[in-house]
Amino acid sequence: MGITTRKIASAKEFERLLSTPRPVFVLFVSGHCHACATAGPLFEQAAWKHPWIVCALLDCADTPRHPDVTGTPTLLIYLNGELIDIFKGFGPHEEQAQFLEELFRRYEHCKDAKTPA
Repeated sequence: MGITTRKIASAKEFERLLSTPRPVFVLFVSGHCHACATAGPLFEQAAWKHPWIVCALLDCADTPRHPDVTGTPTLLIYLNGELIDIFKGFGPHEEQAQFLEELFRRYEHCKDAKTPA
C-alpha cells in the first residue's frame, strides 16, 4: 500500500483509514518541527519497503487534534482499528533508520492480511 500523505478532516475519515486488517502506521508531523524534517523522509523510506502496512503522514496543521499526539513527530500504530503503540520521536538521529526498520519488521506476519471487500 505504501505511504500516503493525507489530510484528515474528521474523526470519521480517521476511522476509515483504520478500517483494515492490516497494520496502520500514522506519523504526525508539523512544519515547524526540526525533528520532523528528518523523521518524515525516514518514515517514508521504511514505508515503501513494507507495502503491506498502511502508512499515512499527517501534518498537524491539516488534521484535527488527536488526544495521543502531544508533540511531533509522533507515530501511532494501530492493529485491527485499535491503538497498540505510541512513539514520540524515533530516538537519537544516528539510530532512527534502524529503529524504524526494526519497527516495521515486527509486522512481517501481517503480509497476508486481506482487506475486506
